Amino acid sequence: MLERSVPMYQECQSLAVHWCTQLAKTSTSVYDLGCSTGTLLLKLAQAVDKNKGIALFGVDNSQAMLEKSRETLRESPVPCEFIEADLNQGLSIQNASVVVMNYTLQFVLPENRGPLLKNLYEGLLPDGSLVLIEKIKSGIPELDRTFIEFHHQFKRDRGYSDLEISKKREALENVLIPWTVEENQDLIKKAGFSTVDLFFKWNNFAGFIALK
Repeated sequence: MLERSVPMYQECQSLAVHWCTQLAKTSTSVYDLGCSTGTLLLKLAQAVDKNKGIALFGVDNSQAMLEKSRETLRESPVPCEFIEADLNQGLSIQNASVVVMNYTLQFVLPENRGPLLKNLYEGLLPDGSLVLIEKIKSGIPELDRTFIEFHHQFKRDRGYSDLEISKKREALENVLIPWTVEENQDLIKKAGFSTVDLFFKWNNFAGFIALK
């Protein structure tokens, strides 16, 4: 479903894995927040150097998703643990060199995003990193409308009807709340990260890399 509704979904997963393998430190942990069915965790488990002693943690607020993740990682070549948590309530992380949030922060209430990122920043080890991929909006209304239409056309091209697109948009209204690139970058910097940059952008989707 995600491949049909999120542009460049597989490519972004590959980019996230690339950043994690590049930035994960020996004998540390990598956290995937909003791990869903564990597909990214599995790719990470298969990609990281088995001799570096890296442990993976999957976090989700759905017990059903965590059960699917456990099954996905049943034969993981590296240690993987799972945590049930509502990110709106904050999260404490330990011994982490990388945190990944793929299409997750956008579902956290706006007022809770700053405190969450601050907690993650404080929990990351020195030289730790945040990989963040989000649906975004443009600060220019005319462009934002065009970005949305491009995204709807992307869905139509993959078999979604206009009715399905409309229902999905209604279901996500006031649930998925996107911010602009600049708003996300400001939020990351206010959390304490010294460096933040874009590594991906497709109209109203963007990937950020932040360094502690």
